[in-house]
Amino acid sequence: MIKFVQCVRRKPGLSKQDFREHWGGYGEKVREIASASKAARCISSTALVVDQNMEIMQSRGTKAPYDGMVELWWQKGADVVAFLQTNVGAEMVEELRAAQEAFMDLPNCTFFFASEDA
Repeated sequence: MIKFVQCVRRKPGLSKQDFREHWGGYGEKVREIASASKAARCISSTALVVDQNMEIMQSRGTKAPYDGMVELWWQKGADVVAFLQTNVGAEMVEELRAAQEAFMDLPNCTFFFASEDA
């Protein structure tokens, strides 16, 4: 199983409410890509605003939680590579990039491919 993971931080000055409004539309675009690329699974999550997150951050000296996270899964890496090589795939990814620039603090986000270990 191959995953594409996005750990997202909102742009400085963007409220959590405004982030969530952008996030909803962004999630729709991600789900469209998941469907078109025949992803096995697509999940988007937002960080909870709970005391426990602050406690973990302070006790371990970590950064604040990401504001959102996306995970896309494919059975085979070849599936996502084939999709990305199509004109439709390239256009959809370009639309996603434009959406990211509108509300994400891209230098402080992390995007990566990973394999699922059994």
